[in-house]
Amino acid sequence: MLASKLSDKQVMSTDGQQVGQVHNLTMAPDSGALETLVVETDRNTIFGIEADADGRVQLPATVIEAARDQLIITPPSTAPDQ
Repeated sequence: MLASKLSDKQVMSTDGQQVGQVHNLTMAPDSGALETLVVETDRNTIFGIEADADGRVQLPATVIEAARDQLIITPPSTAPDQ
């Protein structure tokens, strides 16, 4: 799926909780591989990673499990290797 298709998607964890909305994505300039998922959230943390002052949490792209109507994420410790 193209990164542009992920913009503004709702983000849900694999346990069914709504955690926020995709704010931004970062990619490796040399390979184009997705590196970071930035989620806008009203939570203090997602998977133990703290939100910044703007309410955004930067997660490694490896947390992405599926992208459908919503982006499904799984904790980094259980994320499959990509």
